[in-house]
Amino acid sequence: MSTKNVEEAQFMVYNFEWKEMGKEWQKLDVVGHKYYEKSDRMVLFKENGGIFEIPCWNNMYSSLGEDWADKVNKQHEEESSKGKEDAEKS
Repeated sequence: MSTKNVEEAQFMVYNFEWKEMGKEWQKLDVVGHKYYEKSDRMVLFKENGGIFEIPCWNNMYSSLGEDWADKVNKQHEEESSKGKEDAEKS
């Protein structure tokens, strides 16, 4: 059996803040999030591989800051450069 160096995936972490009407803001450091419209829930993907689900998402407020915008911009740049590399190989 050979041993290979496996590069560990690096995720950008950002703050996801939400609150229910009339309650305090809550915050969680996450690497991603996804809204499931049929079940009206928001799923937060935690850095350690776990998930955190927020039910009744339509009753919540959310706040995503500069760190989230930076993550989106970096992801867009990486996808654009990958597309250019793939086009050059063709």
